[in-house]
Amino acid sequence: MKSPASPRTRGEEKSARQWLWHSRTLQALRRRLIREHDEHRHAAAETPLEHDVDWAETVGDEAERDIIYAELCAEEGALAEVDAALDRLRRGAYGVCEETGKTIPDERLRAVPWTRYTREAAERHERRVR
Repeated sequence: MKSPASPRTRGEEKSARQWLWHSRTLQALRRRLIREHDEHRHAAAETPLEHDVDWAETVGDEAERDIIYAELCAEEGALAEVDAALDRLRRGAYGVCEETGKTIPDERLRAVPWTRYTREAAERHERRVR
């Protein structure tokens, strides 16, 4: 016979179910970002054996490499945000605005599952950063 679940255990189970979609979505996003990051890192590491004599082609290759480096930086930032969101899930702090302490609406979490802020707090944060 199973022993009855304590209120704390029932609350943890409810919390785990509540965030299941978010956890799965963040894990899938993390895997995709890592795969793309690895592809871009591999592409950036490929260096031509000789520079082309065609100046336009050389400039084009350098521009393409710059774009790859920019994508790598963006992916690293996105991966850090996703990892931080997964950490908040593990700690039980997911869905709580880091600035205000208010609950982040589920619609926002579904649209931006890695978000740290409510929409209003995010807008204030963006204005301060600019």
